[in-house]
Amino acid sequence: MAVPLEATKIEPSQRSDRLPATKKVDATGEAVGSLTPELVIALCGPIGSPLHETATQIENTLREFGYKSVTIRLSNLIRLNAKKVNEQLDTSTKFAEITSLIKIGDRLRSDYGSDVLAKLAIAKISADRQSQFGAFEDVADEASKQPKEQIKSQRICHVIDSVKNTAELDLLRLIYGDALFAVGVFSPMELRQTNLERPGQLSHGEIGKLIDTDSGEEFSHGQSVRSTFPRCDFFLRVDHSVVGPSEARAIAQINERIRRFFDLVFRTAVVTPTADETAMYAATSASRNSACLSRQVGAAVTSASGELLAVGWNDVPQAGGGLYGMRSLATPANDGRVVEDRRCFAEAGRVCRNDEEKRAIAQKVVESLIKGSFLKEEQKQGAADAILGDSRVKDLIEFSRAVHAEMHAILGASRVAGDRVIGGKIFVTTYPCHSCARHLVAAGIAEIQYIEPYRKSLATRLHADALTESTDAQGKVQVRQYDGIAPRRFIDMFEGGIRKKSGVLALTGRLEAPPLTQVSLKAIPRLEQVVVAEVATKNLEVLGLSTEKGPDGKATA
Repeated sequence: MAVPLEATKIEPSQRSDRLPATKKVDATGEAVGSLTPELVIALCGPIGSPLHETATQIENTLREFGYKSVTIRLSNLIRLNAKKVNEQLDTSTKFAEITSLIKIGDRLRSDYGSDVLAKLAIAKISADRQSQFGAFEDVADEASKQPKEQIKSQRICHVIDSVKNTAELDLLRLIYGDALFAVGVFSPMELRQTNLERPGQLSHGEIGKLIDTDSGEEFSHGQSVRSTFPRCDFFLRVDHSVVGPSEARAIAQINERIRRFFDLVFRTAVVTPTADETAMYAATSASRNSACLSRQVGAAVTSASGELLAVGWNDVPQAGGGLYGMRSLATPANDGRVVEDRRCFAEAGRVCRNDEEKRAIAQKVVESLIKGSFLKEEQKQGAADAILGDSRVKDLIEFSRAVHAEMHAILGASRVAGDRVIGGKIFVTTYPCHSCARHLVAAGIAEIQYIEPYRKSLATRLHADALTESTDAQGKVQVRQYDGIAPRRFIDMFEGGIRKKSGVLALTGRLEAPPLTQVSLKAIPRLEQVVVAEVATKNLEVLGLSTEKGPDGKATA
């Protein structure tokens, strides 16, 4: 039943006692006037990647935009709160120090919540704002007490170095919305090892252990870079070591990429997408067509010169060519017949065929062991669960009904472009499995770029003669981490707005340009206060976490 409009009328007695009845309020003006230029940048990357160097280059570049930079090291948060979980930081060796920091961080997340380190960083950001700009209450007519110009002058950026857990990134996004940019920093494995092999610090074996732990611990409150990294807004691949003679090239590469990123954030230059960014956006868009029960994967094939040839996604093939969902309705292509959707989600039981077959294999193995008197009958279910939970059987992908995204894209490109596929590239939202990898090699693809890691893949192990993740391909197909604006931010980052006045290019100068984010300062402090209150009740420490630098580059705290 519709509610009459009169029922929602606000009587004078219902108005806030903070606002005089005769006071005129410009709601639109207050909303626009509360838009803040503040930024929060969360760095994420596997251990050995140049995260600290990236934080420094962000600080240097933002000075050109009149910003004060505040870097918050989450490792410092862990050090400050080690005693809260009855742990002692072991500084006897570099390896002992890093492993104990990981252990203490895991304990803090376990005892106080997986996002506790993000909460401490948020408390620090809130304290910084109040100390520098004063409190900002979430009440009507606030704009008259804090004029637009004062809010516009709050050009401050907090750089969080670095998030390792998806819960941390989720909370930061919840609090700061589009004012948060997550930057994924990545270097190939051999370069990360070189970066960690500083004289007398870590052995080769210790480096391997740290890299494996950092990638993903098997519990929700542990470090899981491989799950957090793909959700970033900008990916920065550094192809040189920050140790030794290549350091200058690495810093120059970081500086160039960061400068382009901020030109996009502030729209202070005309920047268009690279061919790689366009292709990965197309791949991600294509992935949304997938109805696979496991994950949605997209792929895009380009020629050697960067022309987009075809896209593909993972789904069940349909008789007559193509995949279900492409021509489900009556069309001339299927002789006017309505095609019944026979994908897994639409069938009785809605089960994944691949999982069914894996369970059948586990049961068969157990039955064979019982028959050979290696197991007792009452151990049957437990043994089957163990096989599925902790063996390579759980990683089998051979029984899926779906055509993988890479194969769908290659088939499409071969039909429309023929041998133009040879020497081309493929952009995939997820690292290709070993099955797809061998077909990509055979198709003549020269380079594979991906965003999300895929631990089940044995691509480089089984095809080391043809595939490499090394920066030096040496005639092999190169598998590379994607570099550029993430597809999730493609539209708003490359939205140019109005670039001209009176027919002439007119871009705002760096010192005055507002960021493209449209986030109100009326919401952020209220949300931060809730976090601060929680941190206070748990007696966690947040002071002394940052090194602040003003536009002149000098430390201020």
